[in-house]
Amino acid sequence: MHRPDYLALDEQGREYRRKAKLIGELPVGARAFALIEATAVIATKTGLNPVKQIPFGSPVFTAFDGMNRPKAKHHAESKLLLTHGDDVSLDYCPCYN
Repeated sequence: MHRPDYLALDEQGREYRRKAKLIGELPVGARAFALIEATAVIATKTGLNPVKQIPFGSPVFTAFDGMNRPKAKHHAESKLLLTHGDDVSLDYCPCYN
């Protein structure tokens, strides 16, 4: 699948068109599947066991067994685990690579 176009804002607040980079920049109908894919990829990368898909508006760590904010802060992949689902890069979604 190709990455859809996204209308972003530059430093002066003007719109410009670019390819989507984050799950939150996808059309609403495509986000759930992207989060499912990202959950599997991130589970492999972090070595954590997913108990649900990454929620769109919550931190990534909430999808993994036994994780909480303090544990996520001390994990080797803390930056990724503390990212909210809508801000997860499409690089974690195989169908958009």
